[in-house]
Amino acid sequence: MIRRFLPLLILGLALSSPPVAEQSRRAPVLQKLPLRYQVIAGDLRLNRRLMGPVTGDVRGVPAAPVDSMCYDGDGHRKIEGQAILEVDVVNQRGMMRAWWRDDRGLWELKQDRFYHPHHASGLYIGSTRRKLEEAVNLGIVQNVYLHGDTGAGPAGQPTVFVYLGSWGNYEVTLDGEPFPNPYGLPGPELWHGHGHVTEGVRDEDDGTVRTVDGEIYDPKRHASVGATDRNDLEFHLAFHDERFPMTRNRPALFDFEYHLIFEDVMMRVTDSQQPLSFDAYEVGK
Repeated sequence: MIRRFLPLLILGLALSSPPVAEQSRRAPVLQKLPLRYQVIAGDLRLNRRLMGPVTGDVRGVPAAPVDSMCYDGDGHRKIEGQAILEVDVVNQRGMMRAWWRDDRGLWELKQDRFYHPHHASGLYIGSTRRKLEEAVNLGIVQNVYLHGDTGAGPAGQPTVFVYLGSWGNYEVTLDGEPFPNPYGLPGPELWHGHGHVTEGVRDEDDGTVRTVDGEIYDPKRHASVGATDRNDLEFHLAFHDERFPMTRNRPALFDFEYHLIFEDVMMRVTDSQQPLSFDAYEVGK
């Protein structure tokens, strides 16, 4: 009995199934599930050193000539502050809040939109072990290489592995008043910048940035031999204008730059589909 109906069963299955060629043309249904990163950072250091008589300022804060990298540790000092960041990497959205206090007063920074930078957003391992590919047109990235000799971003830092990188425009206030951008771009009350969770770049004790041979890092000579610490975790936060002039600042890329590094970093990765919110955190002052 089974043998009698088996040919008919096979014929029925063949008629009910689309041809293989047609099946192969059907695109798979993909759902863009959120991949949420949550970062809380403290134990803050400021990198800022005046290099001569002030030739420019914003609301009394020196703009030039300023060293905002301080590779030798001079000008690298501990201050009070905290940052929180929560982003959905897949859908390229999120928010960041930060506050800190220096000798000028109480600063606050707010970001609600993310935009890709003027350079590649990083290099990541490509389709083969010998191939590197550029991440482009992304305001939020994960697990990429930046700076140094990557060509993705300036060599102001050694080549560094970035667990989470983000760029965009910031609203900044000083003692509750808007901190204006008099240099034009990205706007009169907006600053451009980045917030990156990276492997360690600076010595936590003396603030130096060094090469693998122990020399003080110099981006003009050491782009391919900068030292990093995989056992350390840092959160880098910087904001600046976007005019790209040749100034007396160091690095000579911007009229104004402010550079912070948090040494105590907690990062959590989840696939939660709850709306992004800072309700669970309280930024102290």
